[in-house]
Amino acid sequence: MTKSSDKCCDALVVGGGPAGLSAAIYLARARRSVVVIDRGVPGRSDWPQVNQNYFGFPEGIAATELIERGRAQLTRFGGQIQEGEVAQLMPLAGGAEGFEARGPDLAISGRTVVLATGVRDHWVEFSGHEEFIGISMHWCIVCDGYEMQGQRVLIAGNTEEIVDEAIQMQRFTSKVTVVTNSGAVGISPAAVGRLKAAKIPFVVGRIKSARAKKRGYFASVRLEDGSELKLDHLFSNQGAEPNNALARALGVSLDEKGYIQTDTNGQTNVPGLWAAGDVTRLSSHQIVTAASEGACVATAVSWALFQREQGIE
Repeated sequence: MTKSSDKCCDALVVGGGPAGLSAAIYLARARRSVVVIDRGVPGRSDWPQVNQNYFGFPEGIAATELIERGRAQLTRFGGQIQEGEVAQLMPLAGGAEGFEARGPDLAISGRTVVLATGVRDHWVEFSGHEEFIGISMHWCIVCDGYEMQGQRVLIAGNTEEIVDEAIQMQRFTSKVTVVTNSGAVGISPAAVGRLKAAKIPFVVGRIKSARAKKRGYFASVRLEDGSELKLDHLFSNQGAEPNNALARALGVSLDEKGYIQTDTNGQTNVPGLWAAGDVTRLSSHQIVTAASEGACVATAVSWALFQREQGIE
């Protein structure tokens, strides 16, 4: 598809991760004209992790391969993918129903929009930290805890939630250490006491650098005070931030953390605008639920378009 189009498609999907592609596939199979706009910036679906808990892949599937398959599936049914970044999403002029997505060399209109813009993860940062992400640096115990059996696991975080994560990790390995990744303690004395009771070492300090066994695999990390911690895997509990700029500019209702609020069909408070995946408050931040949300939203969008076409209020 060209980067600029005067034609108004049935649905614009902003974001080409599992939620966005799932929504687009369902819409294409409903014989709706659909365009996915994907900016191609690395996100959760672009790191080199292998998803071992996604239904139907007994040997696991790389996140990047899953996206490639989703893209191929979408185009097979007539959906289109446009590379580009949406800088602005505006209601159509003249009272027409729909929105126009604009960006550098990009102008596409849609009768409806699905926002599947995901989140920005905050990783433990040090020189070269990117090479470990998705290989031996993780963020999700639900996704990767099983593979930690017998491994030396370092959990980096400074919130109350870190305590539950560390104690849960003991289901998989006894070799668990918590590091604050900060020079100060941000969790309560009671939480520190829970770690002590669970016999989990608690280290106060910020990670400065890492040493690798081979590319992508930790041997140790060094703290600012010069001390060294040996490990096999690092869980980065530094939080995430929803990519909500487009939603915020349109007056979409957000929760206290900035996630998009929707009804159970993924519809926002802005008519014609839906949301799915990690950017929503409903998300459990799992690929399978993101894909499910995308499918549910697509069904709702297609029905809403049908009602418009039939003049049903």
